[in-house]
Amino acid sequence: MDIKNFLQGINEDLQRMGTNVAKLYWGLTTTGDPSYGEAIEKAEIEMRLYLSDKERFEMVQAFMGQTSDEIEKRELRLLFQAMLPNQLPRERIEATVRKEVEIESIFTNFRAKIDGREVSNNEITEILEKSNDTELRKKAWIAGKAVGERIAPILIELIKTRNENAKILSFNNHYDMMMELQELSTEQIHSMFNEFKKNTDDLFTEIKGEIDRSLAEKFGVERSEIYPWHYSDLWFQEVPEIDDYDYNAIFKDRDIVELTRRTYELIGLDISDILERSDLYERKGKNQHAFTISIDRERDVRVLANIRPSIKEAGTMLHEFGHAVYDKYIDKTLPFILREPAHIFTTEAIAMLFERNARDPEWYDRVVNLSESEIIKFEEKLSKLHKFQLAILSRWVIAFVFFEKELYKDPEGDLNNLWYDTLKELQYINPPEERRNYPDWAAKIHFGTSPVYYHNYLLGEMLASQLKDFIKNNVSENLLNKNTGEYLVEEIFRKGSRYRWDELIERATGKPLTPTFLIEDIK
Repeated sequence: MDIKNFLQGINEDLQRMGTNVAKLYWGLTTTGDPSYGEAIEKAEIEMRLYLSDKERFEMVQAFMGQTSDEIEKRELRLLFQAMLPNQLPRERIEATVRKEVEIESIFTNFRAKIDGREVSNNEITEILEKSNDTELRKKAWIAGKAVGERIAPILIELIKTRNENAKILSFNNHYDMMMELQELSTEQIHSMFNEFKKNTDDLFTEIKGEIDRSLAEKFGVERSEIYPWHYSDLWFQEVPEIDDYDYNAIFKDRDIVELTRRTYELIGLDISDILERSDLYERKGKNQHAFTISIDRERDVRVLANIRPSIKEAGTMLHEFGHAVYDKYIDKTLPFILREPAHIFTTEAIAMLFERNARDPEWYDRVVNLSESEIIKFEEKLSKLHKFQLAILSRWVIAFVFFEKELYKDPEGDLNNLWYDTLKELQYINPPEERRNYPDWAAKIHFGTSPVYYHNYLLGEMLASQLKDFIKNNVSENLLNKNTGEYLVEEIFRKGSRYRWDELIERATGKPLTPTFLIEDIK
């Protein structure tokens, strides 16, 4: 068989199987129906067994040295990276998939309780954002971590299984393997993040100090008595409400879906078809998180969200539809294997670039249509909010990433204490000592369903700042116009994954990826 026919057959097979898995996953996350979980398990195993085929893998390796065609080389490289972690016995693949699907199903169906009353994640968030009742806030925060006790035993067993699989494939552990298969390295990322931390230590210390002083005054406690439930979200990954402007009031009588559509329309990107296929409002049985999925890598792109009228949800919608337009505008003449973003963090960068609009006065002027006098009231506050958000998110990502590395290094270690020690060191959080007996870390869905992924959020923020700088200096001072859309489509989206992430970034911005622009945005 020649390379062309070999690759054509694999592209057709992977499109068929991938589309089936994506449709079933959409069914599970929009309904919580356990029958979808059973079907996903079978479909996912089918696809992984296909990728585990030894003869097919050997042909990929042989063909890698036999072609000079750049598209074929890239297809074969990405195939190799997809197949290598599946070069395992069938029983090991099946055991891994079963645990992964079980964890996904638990997160989809779990509902926390406060004083015996079932509450949604949005209700917990609302309490943490608005309530001045410290006791209620603590109950809501603890309720938000309750799923961790259900997940932790299963997740630790899954991590052990992932590590055993990686060792069979000659890697130290699953963490190092997945870094390498993402065309990164553990040493490279942790070195970069350590350097970023050092360069922002003073900035973060100042920001965290101001936040804690404001919260201590708000709740009438000493700074030493500020605990995680005094912040406005479960993980201290967002800026708490420390100023006196009610941003959420802006969205009370506004349609966030329409604001999202209008934003992308201004840059010449049509999302009306994606909106029609999406599932955007919360209900019982539905996954409480937000994500974007390209069902077939053709035209069927969808977003799942749980919208409420708030600045946070406005940002979430702008973020998810950043992923969605990236998927939509990938060149569909590329082979199926290449019809994905260049890297996980390149699509995160686009999502973050658009999410930042929710903290940009220009967006409130041109999209939300607030009056100039109203914008003047919060313009400086919004600029501060933006800087604080970038600093807080960066620290949260570094904390998560450093903990996850240790999690795979020693999944049987004292993880509960390690978690709170990590948060204290990197986020300057005062650990609630009574929670050191609980696996609160396991309540974060990404450990189970998106392993070795979280570093891409900080890489994405770095690239978002780099793209913003390039666009403003070379494309358009005003980001909300069609020149921006044309640049992103032609230089980023259409390319799919035909280039490695580092080559794509240099082609698009003229520079390698650097944290410099993100640090400047935080200052």
